[in-house]
Amino acid sequence: MALSQKKRLILIKLEAAYSTDSAPAIADAVLCTALDISPLEGSSVERDFIRPYFGNSGSIRVEGYASVSFETEVAGSGTAATAPEWGSLLKASNFSENITPTAIVGTTTAIGAIDTTTVTLSVGATDDIYTGMSISFNALPAQYEIIKYVASTKIATLSKPLKAAVTASSPFSISPNVIYLPNSNFGSGQPNTSATIYFNLDGVRHVLLGARGTMSFDLSPKAIPKMKWKFDGLLGTITDSPQAVPSSDFTGWQTPIPVSTANTTDIHLLGYNGAAIEKLSFDIANTVTYRQTLGSESVLITDRKPSGSISLEAGLIATKDWWTAVKDSTTGAFAIKHGQTAGNIVGFTCPKVQLSAPKYSDSNGVAMLDLSMALLPYGVSGNDEIRICSK
Repeated sequence: MALSQKKRLILIKLEAAYSTDSAPAIADAVLCTALDISPLEGSSVERDFIRPYFGNSGSIRVEGYASVSFETEVAGSGTAATAPEWGSLLKASNFSENITPTAIVGTTTAIGAIDTTTVTLSVGATDDIYTGMSISFNALPAQYEIIKYVASTKIATLSKPLKAAVTASSPFSISPNVIYLPNSNFGSGQPNTSATIYFNLDGVRHVLLGARGTMSFDLSPKAIPKMKWKFDGLLGTITDSPQAVPSSDFTGWQTPIPVSTANTTDIHLLGYNGAAIEKLSFDIANTVTYRQTLGSESVLITDRKPSGSISLEAGLIATKDWWTAVKDSTTGAFAIKHGQTAGNIVGFTCPKVQLSAPKYSDSNGVAMLDLSMALLPYGVSGNDEIRICSK
């Protein structure tokens, strides 16, 4: 009997113990596109017989794992401070999840002058505890993205200048949110850092255990923003599914909004707010390694080299001198916010990026400047190259 390529489904659930089947169920269905599987990866050893005639000797497989890839849409959970459906995928890709369940409120303790990008807050005892979050002031209608916070001075740096002055006692509110930061977990012993994956093709089920992955993001205009995932996992069973066509529940996955001038705002790149962006992407670039030794088999994340690329309209040097920034290896923050309605806002904040490889390109007769970005560790403890905030 032929199988339908249209009838594909993937279920993913974090594991309490590494490579122990977490039994993904209906609620763990992933709403995705571009779903594909490499069901049997790994190497074989040729037998290479010496015989008095030509011909193959055959081979014996000495390792085996599987890979799946797919894309999900970038959207919030529908409710601020509720983890989005893709949050578990980030956890299985060496990200930590931190939830701020209610708004953080206080007052400013110094005047924030119009057209400046700093305010002094009354609360916050840890460096960068608010970085990546949104703040609003009672005196102002707009929200602002925090790209830096220094605990010793309680000074918050904003992604764009204040549109009006903030008084020394102005109330502020930092929105409830869920924020994800990369970590450097290594090894297989930590719970909820790996996932069990069920891939179903019209009744044939492939099980991947101990899966870990990496991802990239595409936030280019006139398109639906996407997360592109690739997971490697240990080989579980390959069988006919207990259900020929498994049920699925996609209700937690929210409808995205397209990347546009109206929807995608608060762009900040090395102190510049005027970039007209045509292409924007990031790649977390985890090094995902299948490893087999006597007595051990695992999928590990052994490193990451996050990077990005951006294409923006070229302009005069007097407006922004990107060439000197590249030549002098200047570093600075990058930030962007997608979405304007609480519950469906996703912000990306990179406190320290370095630009490289500038070159011109053409877009319908408009000169573009293409740049590569390296996302660098920022604080003394690292693990802060990018903050992904659902709010």
